[in-house]
Amino acid sequence: MSAVLNNLIQLLKLERLDDVLFRGESQDLGLRQLFGGQVIAQALSAAMQVAPQERILHSCHAYFLAPGDSQHPIIYDVETLREGRNFTALRVKAIQHNQPICHITASFQLEEAGFEHQSAMPQVGEPQDFLQESVVMQKLAQYIPAAVRDKFTAERPFDIRAKYMNNPFHGTKLPPEQYAWVKANGNVPADLKIQQCLLAYFSDFHTLLTALHPHSKGFLETGMKVATIDHAIWFHRPFDLNHWLLYALESNNAYGARGLSRSEIFDHQGRLIATTQQEGLIRYCANKK
Repeated sequence: MSAVLNNLIQLLKLERLDDVLFRGESQDLGLRQLFGGQVIAQALSAAMQVAPQERILHSCHAYFLAPGDSQHPIIYDVETLREGRNFTALRVKAIQHNQPICHITASFQLEEAGFEHQSAMPQVGEPQDFLQESVVMQKLAQYIPAAVRDKFTAERPFDIRAKYMNNPFHGTKLPPEQYAWVKANGNVPADLKIQQCLLAYFSDFHTLLTALHPHSKGFLETGMKVATIDHAIWFHRPFDLNHWLLYALESNNAYGARGLSRSEIFDHQGRLIATTQQEGLIRYCANKK
């Protein structure tokens, strides 16, 4: 396992303070605020430790209430909303500086057989046909502000190959879509819970960026404010991040300083393993310095 992947997995292993209270460390990725994917993944890690162990996470919905502080830890307070015969519903409150920054609801289900159908996997090419994000970021290093250059060009826990790459500091016009192959940068344990937390973490990448594609803006340009408002994930089938997954995104709407993106995630065999949807703030103030 690579060191950076191991560090991320350790970040998701929370300190248990009591039966329903957990503490997680924060990660500074060089962004303007705490990365939302980290909050969702850690909240799910907390929920998984409270839910009955035989029940499997199948969905989560997160509402972000305030920007997070990447320099301080987060407290996760888990509440059981419903304990049914087949389903368990939990709510996790993420707290910093004694204020909630995010509420996450998570639903768990006993495994059972049932009807099956799914969307067809788009035919967009193989991972080797796409741009390797880490290589592109190295090429953009001279344009990245010195204060965050090391963080943006550092080794990442995922190997990401994207169809479109936009300079975050000087965007260009692109179609309102993205196709990205992703797998772990190293070996991930076969534990489905760890895999789901890692996929939840990754699922916050590219979402709002795809909503900016038609508007010729990079998310870190002067005057841009980008922040997640809400994020939802539905886990459909087991998967393995040690093998390539296709993250197929589209943005079908932007209005009122908000952008909406949705995705389907497939494994290399074409099985639909997850669906996501996210709306976020995408505000541009031309006079902001």
